[in-house]
Amino acid sequence: MSPARFLILLLPLILLGPGLGCRKAKAAPDPTQGFTATQLLEKGEAEVKVGRMEDGRRWLRTIEEQLPSTPEFPRAKLLLADSFFFAATPSYPEALVEYQSFLNIFPRHELRDYALYRIALCHYASIESAERDQSETRRALDTFRQLLREHPGSPYVTETKAKVIQCYRRLAESELLVGIFYVNTFHFEGAEKRLKELLETHPEYVDRERAYYYLGEALRRKYVPMEAIQNWEKAELAKFGKDDFRKLSKAELAQFKSSSETWSKDMIARYRGEARDYFRKLVESYPASAWAGRARDRLVEMGQGNVKEELDS
Repeated sequence: MSPARFLILLLPLILLGPGLGCRKAKAAPDPTQGFTATQLLEKGEAEVKVGRMEDGRRWLRTIEEQLPSTPEFPRAKLLLADSFFFAATPSYPEALVEYQSFLNIFPRHELRDYALYRIALCHYASIESAERDQSETRRALDTFRQLLREHPGSPYVTETKAKVIQCYRRLAESELLVGIFYVNTFHFEGAEKRLKELLETHPEYVDRERAYYYLGEALRRKYVPMEAIQNWEKAELAKFGKDDFRKLSKAELAQFKSSSETWSKDMIARYRGEARDYFRKLVESYPASAWAGRARDRLVEMGQGNVKEELDS
């Protein structure tokens, strides 16, 4: 066959080719179309119940996207959130978004307490160990307390109260570990402040044995902080009507140094006395504790070993 004849036969195919290539394949029909909101909800709920979460979401999303004004939408919205929360591999961040979205859309719905409880549990499930950041613990605690405050008659109150206790315990343990870390890294002033705040803020949940011991240790080893020294010196100079050491006379300087030594010794004695108080509290309140044994050793070292062993009244 001649080249010219071959090109003539091929030309129609070349002309038809682009048209054939541009044809779009028919899109697969959406199986969720043509159903009522009630039917979509039933199908979505059935899929979620047997663990086919993706399939269930497909039916439920149709209600959210196309039928949001129907009475079935609130239930569909909660089921969407549940499909993430109760999945074989839960996705708490996605569940959290859906539960929060439910509350934003339906702020006065009768299942508001359920959504709040699940939001709190999403945070609760994300709580880190006591050694790490406790932001999720605080978020869980805030939401649990909101539930108790706004829905005192909710069926989730009993479980919520138990979770609140666990949140407080985790926060107290975290704060205690920070205080212990400060003691072990010689930041005694920071340890004293942290541990005293802990005992005041979480009196029911703190491990008092360790808190008393490490607070005693912080005060036993603490010296007068530089800021306190500078404040005292400034006030003392003002008594002489001066603002600089170099302006003091020899007599005034000698008096200043004597007062400084006395004040410093008094401050140290105060710290040590407070340390003994905490060691004694530990020994008297928890006489059988291993920490009490350590506290006794410290008291002996500090010249006060005769401590009565009885529980606090």
